[in-house]
Amino acid sequence: MKTKNLHLYFLMVAAGFIFILSACTKDDNLAKDLNSLQTDLKSGNGPSANGQGAFYYNGKWRHFTFHAITMPNGSVQGSGVRTIAGHQSENQIKFNIDCLYIKDGNNATMSGVITSSTVENWPAGTPVIFRVIDNGEGSSNPDQITLLTQCHNAPDWWFDDCSDLPDYWGLYDIESGNFKVNP
Repeated sequence: MKTKNLHLYFLMVAAGFIFILSACTKDDNLAKDLNSLQTDLKSGNGPSANGQGAFYYNGKWRHFTFHAITMPNGSVQGSGVRTIAGHQSENQIKFNIDCLYIKDGNNATMSGVITSSTVENWPAGTPVIFRVIDNGEGSSNPDQITLLTQCHNAPDWWFDDCSDLPDYWGLYDIESGNFKVNP
């Protein structure tokens, strides 16, 4: 009986070591991903925009996070996530960002394509666009953001590039978070 318990004990210890080692490997992979992102951000020498924020709209909290940077070759790389937390459900849209247009030093418009979505009628492959305004840290005016908008519902000429989002597009004050626009 003692031998059986001893075998079980060693089996549990071995399983614990395997679990710990696999967790360390995942942490190492996460650290490598973060270092890669930092290297990518440092290698871009052009305009950039990034941040996260939340605002309340139509009875639900909308959380937004994004980063976009202009690379030395002029291309834009980035991604974003928009999450809506409702009373009984949450939905999320993830997208790549491939266009960044900065106007007046603090106004950034970005567009890209949805990569995954839990929202009906917002499938992967759908082009999207949004704008943020960085009103500065410590400012009495909060940073602002538009709703994430599908581009395919607009006339072809309207969204030829991300500089075409009209200035009158509705902006919402974020209630938490911060946006940073670097011209």
